[in-house]
Amino acid sequence: MKKIVILIFLTLHSATFVFAQKENNFEVKFKIAGVNPKGVYVTFFGEKDVATSEKIEANNGEFVFKGYTPSPMVARLGFSGEDRFLKRVANGHIPFKSSSLWLIVYPGASFEVKGTLEGKDFSDIYPLDGGENDIFALLNSKMMPLTNSMGNLTLKIRLDNTLTPEQKSDIEGEIKAIGCEIASLKREFLDKNANSLAALWLMEDMLIRSEIPPQDLIPFMQKVSLKKYGDHYFYRVVKDRIDGSFASAVGKQCPPIITKNTPDSTEFNIESLRGKYLIIDFWGTWCGPCVAGIPHMKAFREKHKDKIELLGISNDRSFDGWKSFITKNEMNYPNILCGKGEEDFVSKFNVQGFPTKILIDPQGKILFRDSGENEDFYAKIENFIK
Repeated sequence: MKKIVILIFLTLHSATFVFAQKENNFEVKFKIAGVNPKGVYVTFFGEKDVATSEKIEANNGEFVFKGYTPSPMVARLGFSGEDRFLKRVANGHIPFKSSSLWLIVYPGASFEVKGTLEGKDFSDIYPLDGGENDIFALLNSKMMPLTNSMGNLTLKIRLDNTLTPEQKSDIEGEIKAIGCEIASLKREFLDKNANSLAALWLMEDMLIRSEIPPQDLIPFMQKVSLKKYGDHYFYRVVKDRIDGSFASAVGKQCPPIITKNTPDSTEFNIESLRGKYLIIDFWGTWCGPCVAGIPHMKAFREKHKDKIELLGISNDRSFDGWKSFITKNEMNYPNILCGKGEEDFVSKFNVQGFPTKILIDPQGKILFRDSGENEDFYAKIENFIK
């Protein structure tokens, strides 16, 4: 009898799991004229390592984008082999949002996207689904053409050697004017559409790029329905960044850092480093300036080993890759991996660029913050520890 009960339970549990998976699937069909990509690649924005996508096979602009996501995500689709969408320079290309196609996917999403990119030099298509994507399209249909114009002007300055200083100055003025127009457009969109997934994505994006002071987002966040979006990743991360901008400001006591996201999975507590000055280094194995600065930090720590301790907080996705990098580069000081929720220290400290370094005094008070790999950083730190 027990075996029968267990078998029934497992069967029901398995059926429920499969049903839940199907409920969380999405499928978007594309029919785009004037484009024939070699492939379509996908980047998701939202909860880390949650959404998945099947490999996309494109046939003269017709393809199906389908996958799995338990919560709404922003997706960026790029077309490989369509170089006309990229702002190409000698060493690669300058990234602009207008080179990609943007949309929102969510559990159960099923709709079709049609359009043409004939004669276009950017992804001038804005998916509609009668819901969240319609709101997203209100933003992107205005922002992307402006972004593309800015990209073309930037490219002209970089590539046209015949321009006079006066001509370059005029073009730079045009770029600045477009930048101001985009900034105004974004704020206007937030004011009118704050209660949307597109707006919450935009808020996080603006914070990451230091395009808006965190406190300026408070009036927009007050318009957001907690019932609808309060548990969503974008709402939580924007709230964490706003709170973190105050909690981790210079002069404040350093917020708690407790996690088992360590190379050997043992618990780390920042309180264990009290008694010395502490440099918290927010970095990533993918960040060139971060990696280039590691030897300098190690040398500085060795020079002041009686006064200075280091803590590395990495924003990497692969635990094994991160752990291997630490071992290979002999990073023999505490290192932790940024996690989710309460362990999303990038958001908790409102880190807006990599590397970001924060100096903590022996009692836990934040003395100094700095972004980028700057040569004078260590001179400033020495002034503090004297």
